[in-house]
Amino acid sequence: MIRKVYSDLILRKLRESGPGWLLKRCRQYLLLQLSGALHRPLCGPALGTLMVTYRCNFHCAMCDMPLQASAQARSGMTEFDTARFLGIINEFAELGVPGIGFTGGEPLLRDDIFDLLTETRRLGMIAHLNTNGWLLGDDQAQRIIDIGVDSVNVSLDGAVAATHDRIRRTQGSFDRAVRAVKRLVNLKQKHGSHVRIKTVAVIDETNIDEVPQMLALARTLGTDCIELIPRQPFAAIPQETGTEPELLAKVDRLVEYLQGKQLFSVAIENSPAHLRLFRDSFAGHPSPVRCSAGYNSLAVDCYGNVFPCVPWINWGKTTGNIRSITLGELWHSPDYQRQREITSQCHDCYLNCQTELNLLFDLRRRM
Repeated sequence: MIRKVYSDLILRKLRESGPGWLLKRCRQYLLLQLSGALHRPLCGPALGTLMVTYRCNFHCAMCDMPLQASAQARSGMTEFDTARFLGIINEFAELGVPGIGFTGGEPLLRDDIFDLLTETRRLGMIAHLNTNGWLLGDDQAQRIIDIGVDSVNVSLDGAVAATHDRIRRTQGSFDRAVRAVKRLVNLKQKHGSHVRIKTVAVIDETNIDEVPQMLALARTLGTDCIELIPRQPFAAIPQETGTEPELLAKVDRLVEYLQGKQLFSVAIENSPAHLRLFRDSFAGHPSPVRCSAGYNSLAVDCYGNVFPCVPWINWGKTTGNIRSITLGELWHSPDYQRQREITSQCHDCYLNCQTELNLLFDLRRRM
């Protein structure tokens, strides 16, 4: 089984662009499989990511991006301007990347985020936005619809304000996120937009009992789906955490509950294969999934640092920089190929963005 987001996207693109788009993606999938076998890139990655800022208006319990942003500012680093980011988006397009995810930090802190999303759509690429929802007011929601952004993730880490606000360490963040989702849903319905609206929750021992209520909330808000991110160490190499048996038993019950997702009126975005990995993530075990991030994804931050995936951005494990070369030159360079060999040995995360993509290319684990 593949993720519903993939099947939904395929069906929509078939309606919009005809079979040509699907044939290109099938060809890219086969070339990416061959790239790993032949140890050289035969095409561009399937996923591009732009970390447009490390700055954030929150100080969440699971994230140190604001601390990184402060350290970067003290060291005199300056974020790329609009023109440079527009150039990078075009370089992604030249590589044949079908879509770009915009993330942070909080992307809406950048005044030019809508210019970047517009350029991505102009070039025929899928545009995805991650946000905590705090800055997503009426004007921002309308611009998302007008631009034709393909999907938006809004973080909701609890079914009630007390839980979400504690995890996000910002009073009122739950109410602002809920209002942001409602705005998007209302505008989507009003304009007949194709935008895919999803709530995302990081699940740990403090909110795991609220998952059924989170599903109910997503259904009430009218979202297209909900995605759950399993707890994992925020470090480059997971350690044995000594997780209590009671918590692992809760994880097992949760996975069993979620695998009956056909009972729900809101889709669970996690694939069955990813849900089966939740226990290992909570236990701090190395991931059993073969990592193909070196070939199937490519991430760039606001300083030109390049990473194979979003998790390596979190850990600061850069694999290059494009301040003096293009993205294409780096992608096809011998130095980056050596980095791919290192990346292929990584078993350090269960983060949805990369794990789900790896599962798409690891046929044994997807079954």
